[in-house]
Amino acid sequence: MEKELREVIPEALIIGAGIAGMQAALDIADKGFKVHLVEKDPSVGGHMAQLDKTFPTLDCSACIITPKMVDTANHPNINLLTYSEVIDIKGEVGDFRVTIRKKPRYVDTTKCTACADCVAQCPVSLPNEFDMGLGRRKAIYIPFPQAVPLKYTIDRRGIPPCTATCPLHCNAQGYVALISQGKFKEALALVREKLPFPGILAYVCSHPCETECKRIEEDRPISICDLKRFLVDHVEEPEFQFAPPQEKDRKVAIIGSGPSGLTAAYDLRKMGYRVTLFESRSEIGGLLTHGFPPYRLPSKIVEKDLSVIHRMGIEIRPNTEVGREISAKALYQSFDAIFIAVGMAGAERIAPIFEGLKLTRRGTIKVNPLSLETGVRGIFAGGDSVTGPGTIVESMAHGRKAAISIDRFLRGEDLMQGRESEGRQRSPFASSLPDSKRMQREALPDMVKPLGPGLTPEEAMEEAKRCLNCGGCSDCGECARYCQPKAIVYGMKEETIELRVGAIILATGFDPFDPRQKPEFGYGIYPNVLHGLELERLCSASGPTKGEILIQGKKPKEVVFIHCVGSRDKTAGNEYCSRVCCMYTAKQAHLLRDKIPDAQITVLYMDVRAFGKGFEEFYERVQRERIVYRRGNPSEVYRRNGKLVVRGEDTLLGEAFELEADLVVLASGLIPRKEENFLKELLPLEKSPDRFYAGAPGLDPILSGVEGILLAGCCQGPKDIPDTVAQASGAAALACALLAKGKVRSS
Repeated sequence: MEKELREVIPEALIIGAGIAGMQAALDIADKGFKVHLVEKDPSVGGHMAQLDKTFPTLDCSACIITPKMVDTANHPNINLLTYSEVIDIKGEVGDFRVTIRKKPRYVDTTKCTACADCVAQCPVSLPNEFDMGLGRRKAIYIPFPQAVPLKYTIDRRGIPPCTATCPLHCNAQGYVALISQGKFKEALALVREKLPFPGILAYVCSHPCETECKRIEEDRPISICDLKRFLVDHVEEPEFQFAPPQEKDRKVAIIGSGPSGLTAAYDLRKMGYRVTLFESRSEIGGLLTHGFPPYRLPSKIVEKDLSVIHRMGIEIRPNTEVGREISAKALYQSFDAIFIAVGMAGAERIAPIFEGLKLTRRGTIKVNPLSLETGVRGIFAGGDSVTGPGTIVESMAHGRKAAISIDRFLRGEDLMQGRESEGRQRSPFASSLPDSKRMQREALPDMVKPLGPGLTPEEAMEEAKRCLNCGGCSDCGECARYCQPKAIVYGMKEETIELRVGAIILATGFDPFDPRQKPEFGYGIYPNVLHGLELERLCSASGPTKGEILIQGKKPKEVVFIHCVGSRDKTAGNEYCSRVCCMYTAKQAHLLRDKIPDAQITVLYMDVRAFGKGFEEFYERVQRERIVYRRGNPSEVYRRNGKLVVRGEDTLLGEAFELEADLVVLASGLIPRKEENFLKELLPLEKSPDRFYAGAPGLDPILSGVEGILLAGCCQGPKDIPDTVAQASGAAALACALLAKGKVRSS
């Protein structure tokens, strides 16, 4: 039976915008076909953009690739989708249906002018991935100066452990980051966004944030509570001014003015409700005023924090015991909702007053744990009267939860929907440190011992700088404050894009081999052991050292290169040759000789494979530059008397050797990208024995095992830049031939 003819969608999809993806996109677009170019990073360019020079001609890598990047972004037939990932592919040759997830940049690219005003204000410093972690960048960043598109991206990784574990979700990372930059007023303002009574919590919070601080993996947690106390004690604030939103005609009664009741009153008043506090004592505060000694919680701190309750227009009725001075019936008649926060001791006394209010076996008020609603409609309860004896911050969190529930109740909304994120949460960055080590490092709260003198401004800044900023952007809002075009959009959402294309080209590139898998070489242990791509960034004028070769602030005098790290190595699972390592090592040795003329440079090799055009001549040129090539099999790298020592066997002389070095460079090989496993299963495509994409049977490395899906560049196997470009143009030619057919037969 003859197969049915089907129309070919005259558009192509290219996954990966390195040199291969850009070359293929430009070739197809120049033929008049529409191209969708998808790149997971914020900028196109791939690994080639990280290089300083290219071998064997020593041309500037940026000079070659930057024009292609600009042409790719400006071509009318190329739809550039950066910071995006393919999540689904269905269909067959001629009509693939592709789903793409476009990640939010949190920056409006139509407004961003790349002026960098935001960068100067951002307090968060993170390792720069483009510089292989050797340099630093801000949480709002452009990957490198020639990036395309030249638009900023905010690195928001998720909620950090300190914020997640705080019952009130105080933005600890945010105010710690601001303190590290000396922005004390801004830090205290950020604290006040979530904490109605920051002074009280600075002195008596049980600081659960510190017990989950990821810094504990390295030494000890950040002293978050001490930093908060520093803000409260040292930062002068303007007098509290309250401007309520539109006044609501609904009234709420709060019974009990401890931490939970006060927080509920504060939040409900900010929502515009008319709030009345009923307190059986002569003053508000509950445990805050009579439960702590003054040397632990100074009365002036309590008075300052609780003064906001008076200034907000909240009605306070002291010496008023519900059930005696005012009845439950009177409360029902006068108020639209009631919140009970009478503490553990008052639960049994208050229960009989409200008919239908039930107690648990522990003598606490029975409520819905998510909404805090009791069995009586319109009555809510929280704090110690529900949980039993708890911490101040947990009681305040109950007051906030109750305020949200009461607001929903009065507006007739669902009390339960979407409330899973309230209270303590588990952060994706939480430490996995064993409990035995955690107990040795964490400082447990002491609510009885008198407090010390506190931190000075200098000590506070130094302590804050210890923060790892594990959540990326701290959401401090500084970049938005200083952005003139108003391009910062914190509420930006992820987008899903649906495309139909006739052909797909995979140009996803490679990852450098991680030398940590060869622990004998000391990578990740000694800071002066680098791999090849890291040295490229040191050599580059746009790198972290502006092109100077500096290791811990000094120029190395003795340098040893080690070939074939992660290539031709059965123990690492990579039996193949990565093809480029010999030549990029020769190039880097040449660059080092140029930048440090008196350096002693030794290259330890097993074999030198200089098979490309001009490669052998370049290799011989490098040898004539006083660079020693020694055929050796290195066994380990260790430190002795402050210097690295490379121990190995000279395989020509058959004897052991030791070389001292200030810098060891590992010629790490090329491996498939870790993201490839998802695509290989999605399409599905076969793997070759080296785990790269397998070409179709025969002699054509461009064709994959799936009709209509083509391969370009290092995703098919290790290769140098000229071979990558040639294969990309070949893939583009085959894609154009398919798109120009108009119709194909169904498979």
